[in-house]
Amino acid sequence: MRQLVSFLLVLCFLLANALVPASAQDRQLSRQSDDQSGQTRLALVIGNGAYRKASQLDNPVNDANDIAAALEAVGFEVIKGTDQDLAGMRRLIRQFGQKLGTQKGVALFYYAGHGVEFKGRNFLIPVDADIASEVETEDYAIDVDSVLRQMDAAQNGFNIVVLDACRNNPFARGWSRSGDTGGLANVLAPTGTYIAYAAAPGTTALDGKGTRNGVFTGALLKNLKRPGLKLEEVFKATREEVMTLTANKQVPWDSSSLKGDFYFRPPTVSGNVSTEPVKAIDPLEQQELNAWELVKGSNNPDDLNFFLRKFPNGANAAKARAKLESLAWQSVRESNDPAKIKAFLAQFPDGENAAAARELAAKMERPAGALLKVVLPGGNETSFSYIPEGEFRMGAENGGADEKPVHTVKITRSFWMQTTEVTQAQWKAVMGTEPSEVKDCPACPVNKVSWDDAQQFIARLNAGNDGKKYRLPTEAEWEYAARAGTSGDYAGDLESLAWFWQNSGDYRLSGQWDYAKIKPANIRARPVGTKQPNAWGLFDVHGNVPEWVQDWYAEDYYSKSPVSDPTGPPSGAFRVFRGGSWSSPESRLRSSQRGAAVPNAGGAVQMGFRLVREE
Repeated sequence: MRQLVSFLLVLCFLLANALVPASAQDRQLSRQSDDQSGQTRLALVIGNGAYRKASQLDNPVNDANDIAAALEAVGFEVIKGTDQDLAGMRRLIRQFGQKLGTQKGVALFYYAGHGVEFKGRNFLIPVDADIASEVETEDYAIDVDSVLRQMDAAQNGFNIVVLDACRNNPFARGWSRSGDTGGLANVLAPTGTYIAYAAAPGTTALDGKGTRNGVFTGALLKNLKRPGLKLEEVFKATREEVMTLTANKQVPWDSSSLKGDFYFRPPTVSGNVSTEPVKAIDPLEQQELNAWELVKGSNNPDDLNFFLRKFPNGANAAKARAKLESLAWQSVRESNDPAKIKAFLAQFPDGENAAAARELAAKMERPAGALLKVVLPGGNETSFSYIPEGEFRMGAENGGADEKPVHTVKITRSFWMQTTEVTQAQWKAVMGTEPSEVKDCPACPVNKVSWDDAQQFIARLNAGNDGKKYRLPTEAEWEYAARAGTSGDYAGDLESLAWFWQNSGDYRLSGQWDYAKIKPANIRARPVGTKQPNAWGLFDVHGNVPEWVQDWYAEDYYSKSPVSDPTGPPSGAFRVFRGGSWSSPESRLRSSQRGAAVPNAGGAVQMGFRLVREE
């Protein structure tokens, strides 16, 4: 039963020991007819939870409201009060007695809240009670006998008493009886009265935490709706369910001196009252159904596991397993622990989220820079490099004012970045135009396209792609991918510029501009992917063409930038570009270098771009 502890702590066993004084044993109420179901029905329902001087209870008001609604649905006129003080309870009891004396019929009294036993008598606690010692009980609490006296005086002959009052004594610390452990005294019911106990005499029940109704009330509310069950059968079915759900920890009790039968819902055949009750639902099926009603709203895996252990082949077992898998997946999908993913797949190999779990496991094993081949519309193939989650130091101390302060940035979602800039051939296949200044190089990067042009290209790509979403990278993503784990000015060998010179424009000779030695054919963009890539397989992150990114530009944004997945300021006049061009000096080709241009700038600038493909 250890696995059910969390479940029991959130359940309120609401209907408590009936509290009838011993003097009532001598009273004889008038004899009933054989079937009381057709008589007028009157109920008094009280639920107290918002105690001012005692521990508050979460469920009594909800339970009183639900019991009242259920009784009204089966023909009871209900007098209801919640969170009542002493005067309010006395007023409701008087009103109940007066009305019952006039109309007779079947009477039902229900109470949920604190109750105590004193000298063999049982008392219900109003919300304003402050009982410093047991001798004050009679002054500040309601003697249950006062309710029974109203029923007795009415001489209606058929009474039902259900009380939720068998919790621990909330005033026990101030009482002199060290042996008082809570609960209420058990007494015999007078003739013509049925008393329902939520637990065995002298035991206590818990108030629920986090649920609307407790085990007992949940079962009772369902059984009240079943046609063809006599009063005793309703509470018997309720008892069986509570005992099953609590592994016999909670044993409901009853006491009866009724003569005749009573149905909350009489048995019916073709809409007419029948003399034979309808066949009851199989007890095990009903227990499984009631148990599912209790756990289906829980987000505690222990509750669902307990349900599946009790009813592994029940009608709701598949639903329970599906919810259990969903709860487990919510925890696993945010995890970076391969062991958790492996355990999830072992438990749910064919579950709804199994495919996503396998993909997550594969992603965690995928190295940075792993390549993915993609065919774009028009049949043009390109590659994307896998960029994992991580963090880096963005900006540069030796950079411009808009590259400071250097700050830590976390990229929390992996993505795929195009290994090269979008080529002229790829652009023409999607857009049907050739905006670049050089028309004879399909493998060269498209240039002279505005930020707005790039967005149109992406929109068309997304409208006809394989279901994946393409976009521009944020500038944080761009710099993170361009650095590829490095921290210097360039994403190559940090000890020397050898890598940079291999990756730079053909017109640079020993780092100096020497126009006398520059070949005119070299003063232009070069075909993509012909120089050295960085460690994550990205080409031309230093030069070739400047690349648009998604963000608006703000010179001082780094001082305000969030740590996780920054996306730039919310608005602006310029969009950011990164990477420098074929004609840029080395100082403009650093990983941290930023530039800006108006979004509709196209023909007058050299800009191109590369794509991000989301996971």
